[in-house]
Amino acid sequence: MELTAISLFTGAFGLDLGLEKAGFKVRACIEKDPIAVQTILSNRPNLLGSIIQKDINDVTAKEVLSVSGLKKGEVTLISGGPPCQPFSTVGRRHSVSSSEGMLFKKFLDIVWDIRPSFFIFENVKGIMSAAIQHRPLKERTLKHAKFSEVESLGSAWDFIRREFDYKLRRGEKDGYSIFVWELNAADFGVAQKRKRVFVVGVRGQHNIDKPLGKFKYNHLSIKKVIGKLNGKYENEGVDYIPYDKLRYEIFSKGLIEQGQNWNVLPVQLQKKVMGKGWYATGGRVGFCRRLSWDKPSPTITTNPAGRATNLCHPSKPRPLTYIECALIQGFPSYWKFAGNLTHKYRQIGNAVPVKLSMSIGKAILKFIEEARK
Repeated sequence: MELTAISLFTGAFGLDLGLEKAGFKVRACIEKDPIAVQTILSNRPNLLGSIIQKDINDVTAKEVLSVSGLKKGEVTLISGGPPCQPFSTVGRRHSVSSSEGMLFKKFLDIVWDIRPSFFIFENVKGIMSAAIQHRPLKERTLKHAKFSEVESLGSAWDFIRREFDYKLRRGEKDGYSIFVWELNAADFGVAQKRKRVFVVGVRGQHNIDKPLGKFKYNHLSIKKVIGKLNGKYENEGVDYIPYDKLRYEIFSKGLIEQGQNWNVLPVQLQKKVMGKGWYATGGRVGFCRRLSWDKPSPTITTNPAGRATNLCHPSKPRPLTYIECALIQGFPSYWKFAGNLTHKYRQIGNAVPVKLSMSIGKAILKFIEEARK
């Protein structure tokens, strides 16, 4: 039996690559970004005619089934991760108060109308702590601060969970069993500490075992993944975005060593290089951060040269190249990314690590095989 998959919010195909490695075949994709569509087709030309390049709000289940060549109830798996920015702790956290934050409801609509045997919904860990109505951290830490129910941390997640249960009829005979897994990519052989939340569903009353990372106590270092590049693909402005003069001087003079960040600098230099960020009450760990050869990378960001999202190479005065980011995310070395350098970084940073999604796909495959016995 062919294990068929439909991909929503496909992006650069990271989640789907892992599912392919687990044994699934992608039959249709929904992706509105033309640059990401170019990336998909550059690597999977067989999907020409199977990609719906539209805003997902304008897509119907009937249209998805048509391009997939499948019928309602025949699809094995639907997967996708709506934009994470509304829930990220480094963003403005507009959560479900924003149109992007409400895209999870379209995901649920498509799942219910297509009725796959399984679904995978992915997002950042911050989705579990987000409030329906955001209040900045500096306001939350005030001594006598009071919050309404919609301003309470986790209220957005409570709302999302209720919608999952209601839309997919959790616990009912014709509904889905739903499981929430918080997983760290580093535990699954990815050279990156990247925690993500996965909501996994199976049609009917069943239980799927959460995948256990075989690398939980033996994380892969980035040296194992990018240490052998030996100076390849290091063209400034082509493979990486160069630092401004001040940060270049800081890193080239060795003022920040492996595993360190801004807080080892003299205070006056901290203020100079961080600007207003120096006065922030949280989210400062990414300023002037330098990676360690013998450890996994922090979460690969969409801009490793960004002031607050800095990922400096362990031994060179530059940010990680987009190729290094892609390899750390688990993309194969032959994978082509369309667009300019900013587009490439964004596609890679938004992707699900390949080995992580492969592990989830294998957990579903294990369930299928055991159900056949």
